[in-house]
Formats: sequence, C-alpha cells, structure tokens
Amino acid sequence: MNWKVLRRLPVVRRGIFVSVNLFALVIFYLLFIEPVRRIVAEGADAVAERRQTLARYEAVVSHEEQIQDYARQVADINAGGELIEGDSEGVINANLQARLKSIAEASRVIVKSIQMLPEKEFRGVTLVGARIQAAGNYESVHELARAIEGEPPLLIITAAVLRMLDPLWGGGPNQMEQNIDVEFDVFGGAPQKGRR
Repeated sequence: MNWKVLRRLPVVRRGIFVSVNLFALVIFYLLFIEPVRRIVAEGADAVAERRQTLARYEAVVSHEEQIQDYARQVADINAGGELIEGDSEGVINANLQARLKSIAEASRVIVKSIQMLPEKEFRGVTLVGARIQAAGNYESVHELARAIEGEPPLLIITAAVLRMLDPLWGGGPNQMEQNIDVEFDVFGGAPQKGRR
C-alpha cells in the first residue's frame, strides 16, 4: 500500500485529524493555559504566605494588653528599686559588685574578693550574680547576710560557705576578731534593657 492510498482511507484521515487537533490543543495549552495557571498558582501561594504573616501579626496584637501589663509591672518593679540598674550588662555587673562592697563595708567585714558568676534563668527572668568572699566575726557575717537579702535591690543568696578560721595558725592580732571566712553566691534581677 502506498501513502496516497492510505491517506484516503477514512480511518487514517480521522486519525490524522485527531492527531493534528490533539497536537494543536497541547501547543495551545503549553503556550497559553499553562503560563496563566502558573501565574495564578504563584499568586495563590503569595496570598497564602501573606495570610500566614497577617495571622502572626494578629497573634502578636492580641497579646498587646499582656505585653503592656508586663511593661507596667517591670516599670513598677524598677520604680521600687528591686532590679539592679544599668544600661548594659557591664554596668549592671559593676553596680552589683559596688552594692555588695558597700553592704560588706557597712556590715564591718573584710572583703577578700568579689567575682561575677554566670547568669541564671529563673521563670523567664535572667538573674545576674556575683560571689563575695569575706571574713568577719559572727555578728558581722550575720549582719552581712541580712543586709544582702534585706534591702533593695532584691538580692538572693543562693549558696553560702562558712569556715571557721583557726586563730592558732598564721593569724595576726586581728585574727581573733575575724574568725569566720564566708563565701556567698548572690543573684539579683536585671532589667531587659541592660542585657543587650
């Protein structure tokens, strides 16, 4: 059979007609329909992403009153002097050390050293801390502990080590009065602005 003869058969003609029309339909789909579908799909994805962003913003806005209440509480606490003041972490640490030194001097103990401790988290609040090592008689050490925890800013002694000094070994004339060696780990709260 010849191609001219085959072309004239109705079945072959219908097949060619259907094939050409399907090919034209595929070309039309790829050139016109598919690009429009992609644009619409990308637009729908962008809209969905913007809706998620809007939902997050609405969630933040829904907590505005809680945030304002928390800000008022912090301001009230700061007004009461319960936090260690300072504009930066270094200033807060220096203020804590100065506060401990002044309390120790008022309590009539000899300060051996004050060193900073790593920050601690407690119920969402960051606490700054220092270790003070001092020596004094029983009354002075007791007065030091009471003064640390008794006056603003709010300071908490989280660990304490007390050692009796032996007056017979290496002690000078003041050794009898300074007969307790003390080490306190002291922590206090700091405002958010100070921890940048």
